Amino acid sequence: MERFIADLVAKFETGTISRRDFCEGVALAAIVYAAGGADANAAPPSGLKMLGVNHISYSCPDYRKARDFYSSVLGMETLKDDGKTRVNLAFGPAPGKGGSFIVARNAAATAPAPVRAVVDHVCYTIPNWNDARVDAALKAKGQNPTGRSGSVNVYDPFNFQVQLASSEAENPFI
Repeated sequence: MERFIADLVAKFETGTISRRDFCEGVALAAIVYAAGGADANAAPPSGLKMLGVNHISYSCPDYRKARDFYSSVLGMETLKDDGKTRVNLAFGPAPGKGGSFIVARNAAATAPAPVRAVVDHVCYTIPNWNDARVDAALKAKGQNPTGRSGSVNVYDPFNFQVQLASSEAENPFI
């Protein structure tokens, strides 16, 4: 843990990372520490301990429409786009620092029908939440947000529910 923090400080002091990236790194370190530090990497008696979401795999009719929505409306960064059937879109801290990503891919023509299991929705935490700012930003992108203070829902091009929330409104630890 000390090495991780020292590396963050060094990168911040040399300008390699921004203040925001530094703060996100420190927050990530605090979460890992709170989860038990080295113990978090050990298997608990009932199985493995999950620390966060690595990625979400999302099959859809046209990955390009999903890519355009998630990059334009939610500001996700395109990491890999094969130009044919699949794209990786990053969100959160940088890769290797706790960041996550969506794999959006064209649904296989041989997919079983009917689908037996689905992801109901995905909720993304938005920093510096402000209801008016979030609503205005979504409406500017042609979205019609619904919900409550600190948490709204929109739909992507394939009618998949996407929830956006403040860390306070969707905190499972309160």
